[in-house]
Amino acid sequence: MSVVKTVLLKEALETLQLPELKRNLFSSPEWLVVLQKTYDLKLFVMYVEREGRISSYIVYSVVKNFLEWKICVCSYCDYFDGHIEDPRDWQLFFEELRAQYPHYRIAVRNLRDETVRGNQNFKVLSKERFHILDVRPDLDRLWKGTHDSFRSPVKQATKAGVVVKRCGKDGLRKFYGLHLKLRKNKYRLFPQPYRFFDIIWRDYVDQGQGVLLGAFDKDGRFIGGTVFLICGNTLYYKFNTSDRDCLKLRPNNILMWEGIKFAKERNLEFLDMGSSGYEQTGLVMFKDHTGARRLDITHLGFAPPDYKFSQKRILKVMTRTFTLPWMPNFMLKLGSHLIYPYLA
Repeated sequence: MSVVKTVLLKEALETLQLPELKRNLFSSPEWLVVLQKTYDLKLFVMYVEREGRISSYIVYSVVKNFLEWKICVCSYCDYFDGHIEDPRDWQLFFEELRAQYPHYRIAVRNLRDETVRGNQNFKVLSKERFHILDVRPDLDRLWKGTHDSFRSPVKQATKAGVVVKRCGKDGLRKFYGLHLKLRKNKYRLFPQPYRFFDIIWRDYVDQGQGVLLGAFDKDGRFIGGTVFLICGNTLYYKFNTSDRDCLKLRPNNILMWEGIKFAKERNLEFLDMGSSGYEQTGLVMFKDHTGARRLDITHLGFAPPDYKFSQKRILKVMTRTFTLPWMPNFMLKLGSHLIYPYLA
């Protein structure tokens, strides 16, 4: 007999034995706790109990705000696959979510779980690229496995005097300054609030499970940085930014190469390079040229027939306003602090 149960994430972490909970960064308790601390997310675990044990489970957030109502598996994650032992369990989850939240849409960010893609209740909404690099070969083989258009910029950066250093907490402010500038001026998007990075620093970097690598020009100026996080046998290329005026110095290439070297130093096996939009052809090619394998992240969704609670146009207007070129950065930071928790 199969029984579907739902508990708060906090209770689940304290009382349940959830299989493969640490299979990747985004399903790990540490990451989920970061999200709760930062955004005050309502996170739940829904599981199928069969013969006294947990057979399958998903972790999801309940989003109800002035922008929309949705159930998301799971917010603020590049991807989030459920642990599914029986493909029919997705139908049980779907029916239970519909019963509990009949007026909400359901969103799933899927990478490797083929069972949810086989559930006919969900439609493919969009796709993103995903790259992962096997870093188990020796460093020389990894270097030779990169494309010349990756190696040449690394050599160019080195020749120009660019050096990569492991930054202390003071470097996080420099990183965030460039991150905010890039999000505002290039992408016209809200940056994540600073507290998100501050909590990540305390919960990962301070615990030896992450690093901020900073690229500095020959005059010692911070021109780019990458936040790498560790979970299990994998290093995650989680956040990257650079000074657009210094791209000719190739900081991103040398930062990626130093990240690969860091993964080898820590005896890790894979480098997860995260998601890239299909339209981000330059970023996709950059990751391709490291020798990484390319997969797809599939965005799946279901909306009830009467669903009409979506105010994305409000978000669009607010985003375009706060990212205007003349908007002071302190206003963008304030907007990010107020708005980003609603973007789950």
